[in-house]
Amino acid sequence: MIVLGLSFGYHDSTVALVEDGVVKRVISEERLTLQKHDFNFPKFAIEKCLEVEGLSFKDIDLFVYHEDPHNKFSRVLCSSLYHFPFSQKEFVNSVKAWMGKKLWAIGKISNYFNCAHEKVSYLNHHYSHALQAFMGSGQESAAILIVDAVGDWSSTAFYKGKWIDGVPFVEKIKEVAYPDSLGLVYSAVTGYLGFTPNDSECSTMALAAFGTPRFLKKVDSVITSDNDSTYSVVQKYFHFMDFYKGTTTKDFISLFGEGKEVNEEYDLSSFKDLSEQEISSKNQQLADIAASFQTKLELVILELCEELKEITGETNLCYAGGVALNCVANKTILDSNLFESVYIPPDPGDGGTAVGIALYQSYQKKKETSDKSVYGPYQGVEFKGQFVTEMIEELRDKSFKKYLKSNVTSCDDWSVDEYSNETELNRAISKDLMDSLIVGWFQGAFELGPRALGNRSILFRPDCLDTANKVSTTVKERASFRPYALSMTIEDAGKVLKTEQALENFKWMQFACDVNTDVVKQVRSGLHADLTTRPQVCSAQDNPKFHSLLSHFGEKFGLSALVNTSFNPKGYPIVSSPYEALAMFARTDMNVLVINNTIIRKVYN
Repeated sequence: MIVLGLSFGYHDSTVALVEDGVVKRVISEERLTLQKHDFNFPKFAIEKCLEVEGLSFKDIDLFVYHEDPHNKFSRVLCSSLYHFPFSQKEFVNSVKAWMGKKLWAIGKISNYFNCAHEKVSYLNHHYSHALQAFMGSGQESAAILIVDAVGDWSSTAFYKGKWIDGVPFVEKIKEVAYPDSLGLVYSAVTGYLGFTPNDSECSTMALAAFGTPRFLKKVDSVITSDNDSTYSVVQKYFHFMDFYKGTTTKDFISLFGEGKEVNEEYDLSSFKDLSEQEISSKNQQLADIAASFQTKLELVILELCEELKEITGETNLCYAGGVALNCVANKTILDSNLFESVYIPPDPGDGGTAVGIALYQSYQKKKETSDKSVYGPYQGVEFKGQFVTEMIEELRDKSFKKYLKSNVTSCDDWSVDEYSNETELNRAISKDLMDSLIVGWFQGAFELGPRALGNRSILFRPDCLDTANKVSTTVKERASFRPYALSMTIEDAGKVLKTEQALENFKWMQFACDVNTDVVKQVRSGLHADLTTRPQVCSAQDNPKFHSLLSHFGEKFGLSALVNTSFNPKGYPIVSSPYEALAMFARTDMNVLVINNTIIRKVYN
């Protein structure tokens, strides 16, 4: 049986194709349209999934959508009417959007595929997240925690998952309803700090490392705890039900002071230790506010985990929702040892729900063991064979130089070398990396979710701060206070990471981790100002090509670890095709590009 899972309508539209209980392909629409967080109906992702798998519309047995549009519409309608007539603009625009497209999502699916309505089903949004969390874990039973901005009506939910007679069952235990939302609070604070809500929460998390939680008591008056440990959000501080007025209210400003305008810079650097930073008083205050909200988030999530464990009695935790992308809070869960295992799927946000619901529906028709539904992050499209060499010739022409990013060094030519032997290729790239060159690494199927895990990565040696600064300014164009991540082989991970947790927990950059003091200088470019990192521990089984490169580099460097950041320019999703990779390579200060077995180098005379 072939099931197509669909997530679209709000952000990160994604398609998951599951055949007989096995994930065959997962593609987010943004990877094809180049619109970051694309929310539109994923027609291009659908077409690409079917094309790659050699299928047609008629081959799909069942379609499943990741939320209940009618239930969600009731929440949107009630919210926009809450302050009516003062929320007239929100009400009118919400009704237009929902009556125009969003309410008819199920009909849209049926009409697009020209299939009977009986072949299309849908699930509650948080239930979809629960399935996403549980189905890929391989656990026979687990407690399930979902924390995000808002789904249909829920913002936080407890579930329990269990396989019974070869079929997965997931039941809801408890929920915290909208507008009491940790995710919305964190997004609102993100906007207050001058970043983009629903996109740049990682910047808030990064900023928090430069502060101390000295405003925690004030935050306690914003996010309060009830006697049963379930939190609530004091609504007078936010515009959750009238978002056209901005994210935070005058009461919030009175409590914390003025925030930052969008794109105002912070005089901070992740490449300097905290003791070396000279921070303005305004920026220090905002960093302390970020740290206070980050600390509160961690405390509340720990309380939720304690309550969930007490209710379910489970020793395994499966965790998803947008807040599950907060790797610092995830570290708090892992280090608490409340659960014997903590599983977070490769993409815990809305895009990943498409995978969970497709797997779940597939296993309603067949009996299997829980380990059969386990899947990894490399679910995108693989570009086999040689890419179009004509494009290389076009980009080598001097005409491309007029499109260089600012401050980028202009090269004189490109050299192109083909390798038939993987070992020789890895030795050549290891030498380039040792020479402090910036390498674009394009291999295999692109990753599911927001993390580059060795198939669409920009790599550089981990001890060179000058290279790290160069990547931030003339390659990635990202704020200097945002840190990079480290990828390392599982064989050398124990030398780098200071943790008592199983190293397999760190294979998808889901958790922050401390680093052993004796290797700090050797890997400083991949650390934050607080000397933590977000590691990818790579085994030969997880990603053989990337593991091989890390190992070859380790032979030269003395440690099999590289700084690994996502292969994308500012404002765009991670590259999916060789042509996007070539375009970014041409316009930035990247020195080397590896596409399959071809190495392209910039030549400077």
